[in-house]
Amino acid sequence: MMKRNRLMRSNSDYVFLGVCGGIAEALLTSSIIVRLVFIFVPVSPILYLILGALMEKEDSFYGDSVRKKSTFKTALLAFIFTALVFVIFFNLGLL
Repeated sequence: MMKRNRLMRSNSDYVFLGVCGGIAEALLTSSIIVRLVFIFVPVSPILYLILGALMEKEDSFYGDSVRKKSTFKTALLAFIFTALVFVIFFNLGLL
């Protein structure tokens, strides 16, 4: 885990966009705790996408050649996941 002053998306600890990993690194806590908070807070999928669009990407020591991912694919997967969560919540009567 790297110490830093700014809130940035993580290149090493991510599932979709690296938002939870970046928040965890900035707060010096486990990313699992941050992910659990994002799972159980109802507004978090929208907040996650907004943070993913606004947060800068962390500069990697190894550069982009080690782990190159398509940003479009990642954003599309995040959107599909968010839509799926809303559909499930709506069908369960939670929204």
